[in-house]
Amino acid sequence: MLTKINNPDAGQSPSVLKLRFNEKVIGWLLLSYSLILLATGLLSESPANLISGLQRIFYAPSALLTDYMELASPGAALFNAGLMTLFYLLVLKLSGVRLRGAVLAAFFMLSGFSLFGKNLFSALPISLGVLLFSLVFRRDFRDLVLQSLYGACLGPLVSQVAFHFGLPLWAGLIYACLLGLATGFILPSLTAVSGNFHQGYSLYNMGLAAGLYGMVVVSILSFAGGDFIRPLTVYQTKSPFLIIWLSAVLLALLALGILAGYLAPAAEKKQPQQGRNEDPDGLVPAYGRLLKVSGRQIADYVDDFGIGLTLINMSLSGLVAMAYALLIAGYLNGPIMGAILSVVGFAAYGKHPRNILPIMIGVHLAILLSGADILPTNAVIYGLLGTNLAPLAGHFGFIPGVLAGMIHMALVGQVADLHCGVNLYNNGLSGGLVAIVFVPLLNLLEQNKILPRQLPRRGRE
Repeated sequence: MLTKINNPDAGQSPSVLKLRFNEKVIGWLLLSYSLILLATGLLSESPANLISGLQRIFYAPSALLTDYMELASPGAALFNAGLMTLFYLLVLKLSGVRLRGAVLAAFFMLSGFSLFGKNLFSALPISLGVLLFSLVFRRDFRDLVLQSLYGACLGPLVSQVAFHFGLPLWAGLIYACLLGLATGFILPSLTAVSGNFHQGYSLYNMGLAAGLYGMVVVSILSFAGGDFIRPLTVYQTKSPFLIIWLSAVLLALLALGILAGYLAPAAEKKQPQQGRNEDPDGLVPAYGRLLKVSGRQIADYVDDFGIGLTLINMSLSGLVAMAYALLIAGYLNGPIMGAILSVVGFAAYGKHPRNILPIMIGVHLAILLSGADILPTNAVIYGLLGTNLAPLAGHFGFIPGVLAGMIHMALVGQVADLHCGVNLYNNGLSGGLVAIVFVPLLNLLEQNKILPRQLPRRGRE
């Protein structure tokens, strides 16, 4: 006698199966990545060195530019990133948020900035402030949970008030926690409107909101007698280990993407969806379609193209970013790896090699033309994090993208002084301002068909 076997996927529509497959892959990826960060730190440092390194990281002012690899050690910096990612993975799971491209973007950016500015001590009060906002205004926390990951970019505010304002320890901790709670409570409403200013052409919307907030708070605290510390702590040792480690992560993403791309169609062979990586055409033609997307918010590649193609894009974009970094600086450190990992994350949510290259070229071209003596680390992160303007290049074309990168380069170093480096997403602030000022003009040029990419077509008409 045959016994019927219950299949939980039986009767599910292809779209539901696809969502479940995507979420399962993302969940395992985020957990594995967090554990790899932790394991790397544990294996490369003794427990005593890790503990002392984490103490230095928690106590540091952490404003731009504080490289935890130089402040503590590469192992301690990676372990700190592992702690952050593992904790916030738990937060994501408890919130019930759907795992998609937006989550990948926030998660990898969090891991990157945990190498040079974010830590659990300074991040927790801000995250609790976001939670408090959701409770007071009866908003579902799953809709705001990513704000808690991004909002940690203002962690240096918490660290500076706690330890570097000359207050008694108990007073510094209380005031810092209250400021962190207030910061997290205010950010959700501010980010809700800041996106309207740049019309979705800057991917780091939190950078603009946090920059504006940071300028106001820093001005108030400075007026009240607070003295903000601006460190310049940069790890400049040429470490083959960091290059090998990051290359292995990026190649693993590529392998996982190819594998997921070939496994995903099994659930949808009968009903392939056009424009998705599950098309019978294969991954290469589908990736060609992805490269034609402008990247303007909201461009969630997991939803639009599937997890396989998204991971491939994350890997290839990361390899392009790493090549750019090694070509210009010749080494990796905390800020540079953080910038590369940010590119990797947002390659699930708006970036791809075609729309980031014009910005990177523009930034480096501006440096060459100006003859400015810029620290190699700064030159790299300006180019890589300046790719928050990738949608501008993707929509308006190569030449406007290069010009946007050049303008971003002229602006980014100046705006950091306005918030004393407490906004870790300084490139997001600069990119947002560039978009606010120049997108209206570019829209006008596009309407009159006189953008550089439109001129050949206009000539034929």
